[in-house]
Amino acid sequence: MIVDDIPVVDVDSHVSEPPGLWLDRLPRHWHDLAPRIESTDTPAGDMWFVDGRKMSPAWGLAPAGWREGFPSHPRVIGEVDPAAYDPVVRAQRLDEFGIRAQLLYPNLLGAHLRTFMAVGDSDFRLACFRAYNDFLADFAAAAPGRFVPIAALPFFDLDASVAEIERCAALGHKGILLANQPELAGLPRLRDPHWHPLFRAAEDAGLSVNFHVGFAMAAAAGDEAVTMSEEERKLWQAFADGKAGEMLPDIIKNTVVAIFMSNAAAITELIVSGLCDRYPDLPFVSVESGFGYVPWLLEALDWQWLNYSGRQLMPGRLLPSEYFRRQIYATFWFEGPTMQRLVDLYPDNLMFETDFPHPTCIAPGPASTSPTARDLIEQNLGSLPDGIRRKVLSETASRLYHLDLH
Repeated sequence: MIVDDIPVVDVDSHVSEPPGLWLDRLPRHWHDLAPRIESTDTPAGDMWFVDGRKMSPAWGLAPAGWREGFPSHPRVIGEVDPAAYDPVVRAQRLDEFGIRAQLLYPNLLGAHLRTFMAVGDSDFRLACFRAYNDFLADFAAAAPGRFVPIAALPFFDLDASVAEIERCAALGHKGILLANQPELAGLPRLRDPHWHPLFRAAEDAGLSVNFHVGFAMAAAAGDEAVTMSEEERKLWQAFADGKAGEMLPDIIKNTVVAIFMSNAAAITELIVSGLCDRYPDLPFVSVESGFGYVPWLLEALDWQWLNYSGRQLMPGRLLPSEYFRRQIYATFWFEGPTMQRLVDLYPDNLMFETDFPHPTCIAPGPASTSPTARDLIEQNLGSLPDGIRRKVLSETASRLYHLDLH
């Protein structure tokens, strides 16, 4: 099989944060504020709280291998596949799936940034980020060579973010997580000079800048927007009433349009704002948004750039698609028949992911239609030339994240 010949790199997975992550690592004087899991009598079961604010079901994003279909998910840790939070079991699961190495992204410090920022003590918030990044480094060290930590940054404090980039690079982190639309969290947009010190620090450290979909999308408690927990309550009530199907169209629409396509805006911002010109050696990665829309997006950007006199008004600029080819990357996991065309167009900018253990990840189970990564790779990439397969499954990721897979 393909995975027996190629050391596959999965460039997007998540660690389900274990109950003691922050309580075990933060000073005692912050324990009343610290993120913690508390049991509830709701259908969602265990919930994460920070400073009394409800964030999300503790195991709602860990249904890999779960016995029931959406919206059901494990309610307590004993029902979760330990691979979601245990590095030794996760490494065993990678062997089963045919994956050599896997990048690690957060759940809570990604989607729930706004809730963390609602906690008033900035020193506490900074300590939470540092504790998480330390945890991720320890997780990776428990199975050497299998896991690649990606640092979560305390974006509310630019100086602290720059210091954390330098600290995490020394810990072995291979990239940073950045909001694709920081303005949604009340911060300047990516083109603003505010972010220049952060980009310079990442470039100097040789780290990639990664935009994961869904960043800061969950509202803080008290926002006018519906919180994730309230959305979850409505979904479970509909499920109990036998009406979950009535909510499904909006769930799918929001996933594909609002979440996946948010990275299209980030790619466009990088290209048209001049950031790629300013930081030509800094790689940017669109994570968990799929790849199929990218060729159309770049063709549209090229067309608009040319026909709005881009070459005349900014004669030193490259075409949008040329910036993408030079330093921007994106990921795929479910794409099947479209793969042949995608790799024909952008063979050097495409990388494989599983999204484990999230609801639509590549992981088999009683309620999932997904095969293992081993089988899906064979099915969707089997007809491609070996050289192309090596690029999209291993070589591009190894170069980008400085991996030694030997």
